[in-house]
Amino acid sequence: LVMSTYPDLIWELNTLGQSIIHVAALHRHSSIFNLIHEIGQTKDFVLTFMDDEGSTLLHCVAKLAPQERLNIVSGAALQMMLELSWFEEVKKIMLPSFIELANHEGITPRELFIKDHQELLKKGESWMKRTANSCMVVSTLIATGVFSAAFSVPGGNNDNLGSPNYLTKPWFMVFALSDALALVSSSTSILIFLSILISRYAEEDFLKSLPLKLIFGLVALFISIISMMVSFSSAFFITYYHGTTWVPIFIASLAILPITLFIFLQYPLWYDILYSTYICGSLFRPSKRMIH
Repeated sequence: LVMSTYPDLIWELNTLGQSIIHVAALHRHSSIFNLIHEIGQTKDFVLTFMDDEGSTLLHCVAKLAPQERLNIVSGAALQMMLELSWFEEVKKIMLPSFIELANHEGITPRELFIKDHQELLKKGESWMKRTANSCMVVSTLIATGVFSAAFSVPGGNNDNLGSPNYLTKPWFMVFALSDALALVSSSTSILIFLSILISRYAEEDFLKSLPLKLIFGLVALFISIISMMVSFSSAFFITYYHGTTWVPIFIASLAILPITLFIFLQYPLWYDILYSTYICGSLFRPSKRMIH
């Protein structure tokens, strides 16, 4: 409302020589920063503004955001992703000659970003490694269990032919397919989490590489848990279905519990990752014009 009433406010400077765009970038207010896309050809002129310290707009966004702005996402790794998104977005619109321009202290925006985000980078690395390590342990246990189940099939093997006794039963095919899917998906998640653990953890890795690996690893782990429980339930149907039918049905119902528990316990992590990805993708897409 203020910007619509006083559009010339964008040219005003504070006591530090900063425009409203510089202050918005410094405090990570995307709705105000997006005004830069509404001022037409004068944008290039605003991008040349330097404050009393000789800092450009890119220097402003290279500084660590205030804690209350970082806290819009949880987890140091996801906060690092948000900070990198801001830096890269501002870098896109900067004039080429201003991208590596040093301030009065002789520090370039990239150097300032690395200096101010050292502690956040260390916390992000620690958070990512703890998460990947915990998930990798679970994936390894699942892979070990389903691998053993593949060679100790329910009902045993025919002594003469060596083939499973219930090979022609529909539930045996369910068991075989779900067990194979559990082994493949758990092995995949192990490799993904291993790649996270041995990653170089450079700043740019937190922008896309590490969050995407974590998402794919969790998806593979979730598929392996579902497949393992389907395999477990089908094994009970094969073994006990000719006796008391309520036993395998009851066991299959209980198998839903671990899946539900995994969803419930991992929901905060899923929400943080997807929300952070959405936030980073939508920050710089203004939904409506503020200057008319």
